[in-house]
Amino acid sequence: MIITFQDSLLRLHAASRLSASRQQYLGTEALARQLDDCFDRLIAGQPEVEAHIEADPRRVADYLHRRFRMVKAAGGLVTAPTGECLMILRDGHWDLPKGMVERGETLRQAALREVEEETGVRALPHPALIAKTYHIYDKYGGWHLKQTSWYAMRAQRSVPRPQTEEAISQAVWTQQDECLQRLGGSYRSLQILAQAYIQQKHAVS
Repeated sequence: MIITFQDSLLRLHAASRLSASRQQYLGTEALARQLDDCFDRLIAGQPEVEAHIEADPRRVADYLHRRFRMVKAAGGLVTAPTGECLMILRDGHWDLPKGMVERGETLRQAALREVEEETGVRALPHPALIAKTYHIYDKYGGWHLKQTSWYAMRAQRSVPRPQTEEAISQAVWTQQDECLQRLGGSYRSLQILAQAYIQQKHAVS
């Protein structure tokens, strides 16, 4: 599992099985201390943190639910028949349309809705999942862990309309190479998405 915070990244590996010589999983307090240390270093700005946790992944998930408020979001990397990609400029940073999943929605439905709301572009149904990214942030007086499900979408090249009330100043079509380059210079979570998209394309071609 990869979790990002601003420009920092945590690679978290949880062992589902231990070797015969290590039959005991970490106790609850020891597990919490080890994970607390990982997140402290991540929040302090250490560029990359890597940890191998000798605990069942379900116990790690329990820790995350105790420490963070869990948030689910979904978004899309939208391409036109011309090969161009749809991007937004939000708060001065190049980004992709995404947003929170509403009650009763599937992740795909939320991704399609958010793309249309934030850009005015209606994508075709049945998008394909590219990757899920995980990002922590401190907002409204508490720490949140956001899981964003990203989908590859197709759409006709209509004129985009940025959702200005969501601090989106531009919604534009860009050449695919430029889009991936911009993502590569953006948030760490979007860098991970760009890498996953490139790997997926290479696997198909």
